[in-house]
Amino acid sequence: MEQRDWNELPIHCLVEIFGRVGIESLVETIPLVCKYCSKPPKPILEIDEDSWSDFCLMKPLDYTKYADDSVDKFLQFAIKRSHGLVTTIVFHPESLLKAGQIAWMAQRCPSLKQLVLPSYLSYVINFEVSNSICNWKELEALQIASLIGLKKTIANISKHCHNFNHLSIYVPWLDADVALAIASQLPHIKTLDLRYSAIERDDLIVILKGCQELQQLDVSKFKGVAGDQEIQELASRIHVFKHEGSLALFSSTIQL
Repeated sequence: MEQRDWNELPIHCLVEIFGRVGIESLVETIPLVCKYCSKPPKPILEIDEDSWSDFCLMKPLDYTKYADDSVDKFLQFAIKRSHGLVTTIVFHPESLLKAGQIAWMAQRCPSLKQLVLPSYLSYVINFEVSNSICNWKELEALQIASLIGLKKTIANISKHCHNFNHLSIYVPWLDADVALAIASQLPHIKTLDLRYSAIERDDLIVILKGCQELQQLDVSKFKGVAGDQEIQELASRIHVFKHEGSLALFSSTIQL
């Protein structure tokens, strides 16, 4: 009976097989036995730390067991072999990033289009994100949960990311300066997700007036829409507008 070499299997078959192994095997063992993983002819384009998507790495049952070491190894393993064509990176909300990690990814992922960041970022890493935007000229969507450095991030998106259309900001309170930055520097944005952020009426009006091309807006914590004729009128052009008490079904978290 003729035996086939693993390296002769189609790439989609290998992806299906590797989706059934654990993170440690995928990072430490498989590259030693399969040349596709050490020098892939066609880079796989997506890294998703939650579903692991095209890398087909299932989320471990005990995520904390892998949070510091193996996940970092896998990111390095995957990005180094992506030939610069990674388009999506989604971090688990509980991921703890290290200083320099975002800057390292920015240098090696110039084609990035979607980035979902963890719930907590240190002061240093927030500014790493801001500075890294300059490398991601194709960025279309960002989810972030910190106000630190956010105005600089928005300014860099406006300057460098001409296809940007989706911003999710998950903070307790959206201040007036950030609202103004969104309205003045991201006027063509299509989706704005502020579902977890309290916002003042005047700041919401600033956004509604400045972002004339909004198609989806989630301000679930804002209570005053029902009796506010000005806001209702400004929001009437928006296809999906979710506020407290609204019945709209809207999920703008970046979907892969």
